[in-house]
Amino acid sequence: REAEALSPYEFALVIQEFKKRNRDHALRMTLGMKEWMQLRRAAGEPEGDTRAFVDGFMDRLFLSRIGMETLTSQYLALFSTPEGIVDRQCDPCVVCARAVEAVREVASAHLPVVPRVRISFHGTEDARTLSLIPQYLFYIVVELLKNSLRAVGELHAAQGGGGLPEPVQIRVASDESQVALLIMDRGGGIPFQQQPHIWSWMYSTAKGTRVHENTGQPAGEDAEPTDLAGYGVGLPLSRLYAEYLGGSMHLMSMPNFGTHAYVILQQSSEREEALPSYVNWLRKRRLREDILSYEAKEKQAADGRDYVEALRLKTLAAEA
Repeated sequence: REAEALSPYEFALVIQEFKKRNRDHALRMTLGMKEWMQLRRAAGEPEGDTRAFVDGFMDRLFLSRIGMETLTSQYLALFSTPEGIVDRQCDPCVVCARAVEAVREVASAHLPVVPRVRISFHGTEDARTLSLIPQYLFYIVVELLKNSLRAVGELHAAQGGGGLPEPVQIRVASDESQVALLIMDRGGGIPFQQQPHIWSWMYSTAKGTRVHENTGQPAGEDAEPTDLAGYGVGLPLSRLYAEYLGGSMHLMSMPNFGTHAYVILQQSSEREEALPSYVNWLRKRRLREDILSYEAKEKQAADGRDYVEALRLKTLAAEA
């Protein structure tokens, strides 16, 4: 039987219910995969292989989810504005200022002294605004600022807490085709042993498992950011948003000084949608298990042959 056709308004209600039902999807998937990793570790699987599979799976999953989020948000936004979620005159400095205000409010509940944040623009006024999806830029800046404010605030407290902590710097530079952001802090940098793991979905420097309905979901510039740390999804998800927009994200840590975060975003109208690349980690794991099984059988057979030979020699020695 043919499905009953829905009116645009009825379809919008279906989409709203779908989005509401999946608001904490990122956090729940992350917690579930962490539990799965523990089971694989208990089963003796190398952690590096398991982490590579999980990170590849999560990247593909959430890049696809970002595409779906873009389509559904655009459809709903068209009911109220002709341009939808795309702002053709987006000012990155304004977005950064809103992100600063939101993150400082959250940080005030966790840090005794909240570091200041200074925003500066570099470029001509003609290139100050460009076509972007503001909510994605807002999410990226929020996640980077949470890390910077936390690092600076904790370092300041560890050093005695005298005076004011060093301010976090946000420098924005743009032209007609892209916007570049540099977020600099003096929070001591990222420890060398942690640097290989900062983009992993399974890594976090803080403990925290409380479910929050907005975690991993950039619902818009009015959405409140989550706690300063503890979930492990902020950096990898932010990088996916940057890549989805045709840009990139890079971190550079300077030991005992601070961290520089670079974000490059392309104009939304000048690129195609980023699609997830597929790596068959399940097949690779099965092949590895087959190889290990074969090697184990070969070793067992070799041990058996050695035992038979040793028994024969022992018998000959006894007869002699």
